[in-house]
Amino acid sequence: MTAPEARAKRATGPWLAGLVLLLAVIVGGFGGIALDRNVLLPRMFHHGDFDHGPGPHPPRDRDFRRRFANELGLTPEQQTLVDSIMDRQGHELRAVRGKVQPEVDSIITRTRRQLDSVLTPDQRKKAEEMRRRHPRPPGPPPGEFGPEGPPPGPPR
Repeated sequence: MTAPEARAKRATGPWLAGLVLLLAVIVGGFGGIALDRNVLLPRMFHHGDFDHGPGPHPPRDRDFRRRFANELGLTPEQQTLVDSIMDRQGHELRAVRGKVQPEVDSIITRTRRQLDSVLTPDQRKKAEEMRRRHPRPPGPPPGEFGPEGPPPGPPR
């Protein structure tokens, strides 16, 4: 091999390695997104009593995101940006919720104790059975802070 041929071969080596590495990152990124959205998220949000039946169900906001994108006619690029914004907001909300959840749990426990103090033993058993049959899913109460926001008028 002549000297110019050896130099040309050495010069293309780093470029080829960089191109292969870039391609691996891109394919890995898309593969990770697909895995997250189609496999991990539905499993993570699997609650048999959460969505009116057994089996994996996507998170509540997936339907909202789909409707939002369709009704506004978002481009794929816009949809990616909107998903990123909503994901970031979801992380922030979970962080805040983690800080206040112990206080919320304390209020719920205190309320149950106060209610139980009014009920007869038989009524307490029935109330506990009702709680087991109809657990409240995580998140705000139904109708509160939905896609439409709070109802019009003065705050309650």
